[in-house]
Amino acid sequence: MKYARRLKMNIARIAIWGILPLFAACGGGGSGDAPSSAGNAPPAAQADYQIWECTIFYKTDGLTGIRFWSSCPNDNWTPRANQPVFSNLTDCEAAIRIEKETDSAVWNNSQQDRDRTWARKLVCSAPDTTPPRVLSESPADGSTGFPVTGTSVRAEFSDHMDAATINATTFILEDPAGLSLPGTVSYSTQSRTAWFSPDEPLIYLATYTARVTTGVTDKVGNPLAAEFSWSFATEGNPDVTPPMITSALPSADSICGLPDGAITVGFDEQIIATAGTFTLEDSGGALVDGAATFGNFTAKFTPSLALALDHNEGYTARLGGAIADQAGNTITPSAWSFRTELAPEGNWAPIATPANLSGRTGHRAVWTGSEMIVWGGFNWDGPVFPFFQLLTDNGRYDPALDQWRSVSMIDAPRKRLQHSATWTGAEMIIWGGVLDRCAGIDCLFSTATGGRYNPATDTWAPMSMVGAPSPRRYHTAIWTGTELIIWGGVGSDFRFPLGTGARYNPSTDTWSPLSTINAPAPRGNHHAVFDGQRMIVWGGNPNGTAMSADGAIYDPVTDVWSALPTQDAPDPSRGLMREASVVWTGADMLVWSPSDDFIQDPETGDFTRVFLSETRRYSSTLNQWTPVVEACDPQATPKAAWLDGRLLSWSPDYAKGQSYDEQRDVWVPITSYPGAPATGATVVIAGNSVIVWGGSTGTKTYTNMGYRLTP
Repeated sequence: MKYARRLKMNIARIAIWGILPLFAACGGGGSGDAPSSAGNAPPAAQADYQIWECTIFYKTDGLTGIRFWSSCPNDNWTPRANQPVFSNLTDCEAAIRIEKETDSAVWNNSQQDRDRTWARKLVCSAPDTTPPRVLSESPADGSTGFPVTGTSVRAEFSDHMDAATINATTFILEDPAGLSLPGTVSYSTQSRTAWFSPDEPLIYLATYTARVTTGVTDKVGNPLAAEFSWSFATEGNPDVTPPMITSALPSADSICGLPDGAITVGFDEQIIATAGTFTLEDSGGALVDGAATFGNFTAKFTPSLALALDHNEGYTARLGGAIADQAGNTITPSAWSFRTELAPEGNWAPIATPANLSGRTGHRAVWTGSEMIVWGGFNWDGPVFPFFQLLTDNGRYDPALDQWRSVSMIDAPRKRLQHSATWTGAEMIIWGGVLDRCAGIDCLFSTATGGRYNPATDTWAPMSMVGAPSPRRYHTAIWTGTELIIWGGVGSDFRFPLGTGARYNPSTDTWSPLSTINAPAPRGNHHAVFDGQRMIVWGGNPNGTAMSADGAIYDPVTDVWSALPTQDAPDPSRGLMREASVVWTGADMLVWSPSDDFIQDPETGDFTRVFLSETRRYSSTLNQWTPVVEACDPQATPKAAWLDGRLLSWSPDYAKGQSYDEQRDVWVPITSYPGAPATGATVVIAGNSVIVWGGSTGTKTYTNMGYRLTP
């Protein structure tokens, strides 16, 4: 009981002390409900009175559980609408009593108020007719050194203001010419402060004027008595560095003049070209007719006629004049020379279209020395799910006779795609890939089976599966002269690439495993070449996203792996997203590694897709990488071949290609392809030419046509 009485007394004390601040805020005496005269609260009683109101809430103290009425923040007090001004305090308070009796929302601390948890609090006070004023400004009037970026102009008011009246028409910032600047105006009721934030950087060493007009009013509509304005000066420019050229296309000494003939220069900061010059001269020093344009970060010269009309022609670009940054620092005049792209080379000729060979993709092709053999693949002619069919109508093409003939299917391996096909000098060995084993959703399975085809007898021989690698696709298969080496790839589940392999000896029909010690990380879609003694593995896809830019060397005699050197190797940080072109030249491994990127135009915000690449030569004799001159249109493709001292990289997807001439150390575009782009077409060296055959030319559309390229 003592504890209960003590608790009641404590609660009463807390309640009293909770009410006392309300009385203090109301100025004490009178109605007892008047708020403080600070800010926008009603001032002390005078000759005339009016009714003020604010909303209060019935709250619970989380620590004590005590229920109490909140006080009215000064900024919430407003004159009650449609009320007269009273000549004395008695009449005003009488009007409040009537309000309490007729309006249930007016606070009288009743149970109804507490149940509702809120009420309107009324108090009598004199009308507010005092105009607000600006108490302080920032930056101060007459100050200097104001930053040109990242700051705002500020004005603090003496009263709580009507935020709707503080905007870009009543809070203005003018430049030295007296022009209003665009910007964002904001206001805080808590601090009674307004800010003007310019949309663009200010000018160095310039005087600006801020104005707050009489259009701003306090909460009860009292405007400023007079416009308030002040001036300040900005900081001096700390930048004494002229704009630097960050890019130039075409670059100095390039042989890749762009098709539209435009020359574009990028800068590291915004430029102003009040009298800038950008000219182009031909090899004789004559000016090329065209137009120069200057943007925020770029300068561009566009000839009236495309330079691509003239192949392998020399030009000199000159950039100078009054091209400056925002600080007035002018660029250093510069000049650089380049040449336009070499003329396309190579001749295309169609080959015979086979009468009994279906169009396809996913197939493989080998060159026997006299014939091209096409085997496997699929097209989209299947009548049931998965709506495609693996093919058994395989063929052989004789370019000397321009004729096709069929390949026997007696004892042949099961039909498949994504397999490997390797020529040994006497046989074609088919191994691995994907089999169609059912009509359900999981109908594609990798296999570890294969077969050997002898074109001289048109017969097949089986391959032992004892000791064979696990089932896989997207693996590599190379011929050493005596053995077939299978390595890498993926199984039926793409999430788990493989880092294992095995060697197959066709003379004994036996397999032997490859060591995994120091082997490359598991991967598929990689490349492998044979340098006469060792297998070199490079690139591939180890994680299902980006392509890798590393590799290793395997010695089949010692069964030992060793890593490729990394110095001067292709840069893995570029995040390769496409397969590279990799060939063995007879002395070195050439790697043309591509990547895609999207560059944002700083002026328009638009993104443009660009193709990037690195070309590197790896010498297995010296065990070192060396750079190779870059191509003009670096859309590298795994469809690559080495022919007569040239790397021929052909993109069936785009029906275009590039040729690297080792003797001249230049890249040359390949003559326009006469056929349609065909995804998945095979590219085979056929003597002194290259044959492109098959592929998908569109949705559910496949071709059995081919073309022969003679460099």
